[in-house]
Amino acid sequence: MKNIILQHYTGELGELEKLSQANMIKYAEFCGAEYRLLSGDLFNEEYPWTHTLYAPNQKMHMLSKEFDDYDVVLMVDIDMFTRKGMTENIFTDVKGIGMYTDFQQHLFGGLKRHFPDIVDLNYPYWGGAIYRLEKAQRVQLREHIKDNMKDIARFDRGFNDEGAMHLLAKLSDFKDRAILPGGFKWCHCSYREGIENAAMIHIRPKVTPVGPKRPKIENYRELVKRGLIEE
Repeated sequence: MKNIILQHYTGELGELEKLSQANMIKYAEFCGAEYRLLSGDLFNEEYPWTHTLYAPNQKMHMLSKEFDDYDVVLMVDIDMFTRKGMTENIFTDVKGIGMYTDFQQHLFGGLKRHFPDIVDLNYPYWGGAIYRLEKAQRVQLREHIKDNMKDIARFDRGFNDEGAMHLLAKLSDFKDRAILPGGFKWCHCSYREGIENAAMIHIRPKVTPVGPKRPKIENYRELVKRGLIEE
C-alpha cells in the first residue's frame, strides 16, 4: 500500500503548527507513509476563482487527482498530535472516513437549518479535523465538484469543509457512513476528559469544556508536561 498524511496551512507556520507538522512527519514514518504539507490556495486549481475560498475549504485538495497514486489519504488539521505511546497504524489497523459523535450530530443539525435546500440528512457528515479517504471514495466524492462550485462556496464561512464535503457526498450519492472507531479517539479535543485513551489529540483554546480559553500553545505545553504528547 502507498499512503500519505496531508496537512494544510495558509500563511507562515507558527510554533504550534511547526510542532504538529513534526509530530505528523514522525507518525507518517511510523506508518510507512509519506507526508506533505499543502500551502496556500490549492483547491481547486482547475477553477481559479476557488482560490479565494476560506482556508479550511482548501483542505478539499485532498480529493485531487494528484493523489490518485495513494491508496489512503489522511488529512489532519495542523493543530493535531498523536498521543505519546500510541502504536496504532491508522492506515492498516483502522477503517472509517471521519468523526461523527454527538457533537457532529449537533453541528449537522445546524447545517440543515442554515441550508435546508441543499443539505440532506440521509447522507454522511464528518468532522473536519481528520479525514481518512481511500482512493475509490475520493474519486466518487470529487465527481461533481466542477458543476457545483457555487453551492460549495455557500459553506465558505462557519460550516467550511464539513458542509462542502457533505454536499459532495449528496451529489455523488455517497452513502458510506463508516466512521472512525472510538468516538473522539482519533480527534480528542484537548479539553475533554478521557484524553489518556486518545489516539490523536486536537489542541483547542479551551481549558475545560466550558472555558476559560488561552493560547493553544499553552494547552499543548500542559499536555507535554503531563506526558500525553511527546515533545
